[in-house]
Amino acid sequence: MSTAPSLRCAGCGTVVPGDAADPFRCPNSASGDGRDHVLVTDPPPEGARFSIAGSRQPFIRHRELLWAYRLARARGLTDADWIGMVSKLDNVVASVDGHGFLPTPCAPRSALGEAIGLDPAAVWVKDETGNVAGSHKARHLFGIALALEIRERTGLSDPAERGTRELAIASCGNAALAAAVIARATGRALRVFIPPDANRQV
Repeated sequence: MSTAPSLRCAGCGTVVPGDAADPFRCPNSASGDGRDHVLVTDPPPEGARFSIAGSRQPFIRHRELLWAYRLARARGLTDADWIGMVSKLDNVVASVDGHGFLPTPCAPRSALGEAIGLDPAAVWVKDETGNVAGSHKARHLFGIALALEIRERTGLSDPAERGTRELAIASCGNAALAAAVIARATGRALRVFIPPDANRQV
């Protein structure tokens, strides 16, 4: 019996055990069936608390919603272990990028609402430019980094693989920059695929 929470493909329904050798990819993703083989938690974290007071760090504050947190607890790590691991890695991210993860502002933009003919309070903007690497993409990648750390800490993968398995991302710029920050912070190699017609500054 698996000691890790499963993931399920939203496209074809395939269940991927959380302790599989490659739990981040649906085995049918290369089938060419036209579906988006995106993995989701199985079952969904319906009993999770959306926000836990006491920290502004999002991966601590909203930890019960994360598959990586469920993996950590299922593999024997404590809540305190999670908080310590996130705090330590967030500090390393800050040393690379100048700051770690914090909530980003979301507020009405009256001028924008008026400009497009709506009520001034109808348009809200989530400003991610102050996030790690200047976009929301770093948040997604930090979650994967945490899952990889947990797999190594709990024996699901060999830490020596850091030197033999690369991270990879396809990007036109901002996702690659975010991935580079997270890869540097975690000491992992990164291969970036950028379209040949991308702006040369990218």
